[in-house]
Amino acid sequence: MSYFRSKLRVWLLQEDWADRLQLWIALVLQLAIAGVLLGSVLEQQWLVAFTAAIVLTLTFLPAAIERQLGLQLPVEFTLITCLFLYAAFGLGEVRQFYQRFWWWDLLLHSVSALVMGLTGFLLVYVFYSTRRIRMAPLYVALVSFGFAMTIGALWEIFEFLLDWGFGFNMQKSGLIDTMTDLMVDAGGGLLAAWIGYHYVKHGDSLIADRIIRRFVAKNPRFFKAQ
Repeated sequence: MSYFRSKLRVWLLQEDWADRLQLWIALVLQLAIAGVLLGSVLEQQWLVAFTAAIVLTLTFLPAAIERQLGLQLPVEFTLITCLFLYAAFGLGEVRQFYQRFWWWDLLLHSVSALVMGLTGFLLVYVFYSTRRIRMAPLYVALVSFGFAMTIGALWEIFEFLLDWGFGFNMQKSGLIDTMTDLMVDAGGGLLAAWIGYHYVKHGDSLIADRIIRRFVAKNPRFFKAQ
């Protein structure tokens, strides 16, 4: 817990105004999810409370990864994680956006697959750029795609478990919804793979360049040539 308190202190004292704004937005989203948790407890809606507690815990995943791996992730990862979880749970389930907007689920899967693909690329890029591993740009792209599809498949399993065990309706039409989501995940993963391939091949990308450069700057010890 002391780690998270110190991390919050660092977040709030960020000198970069863009980083500070993103972290404040992430904090507001976490408080919104915590509000759903508190409200559901007061109303004795234990299923919603249980789910809200899981979702709130997942918003701290980037900080937990930083602590376990001893690295600093770009602030965008914290914001995107909180945005996705709030959009999926706070808006999708609590506010019933899944029922009100047919495209809501597809939008979330498209964005999350792109983000997960870029995350997979970022992880393998640490080793690629320092020549700890040697592989062609195509294989770097395939790792990005595989990472996005793996996370997408795990999310579908999570949705199934919530539907089957707690009576949720996250999978809607069952198999059709699952396969549609996986195809959308594949599309987002392919886009992330193309961005990663282009970056490795040409050293530039409108989407990935800023995040990768900031990640390298924040973690210089990982990028020392071996």
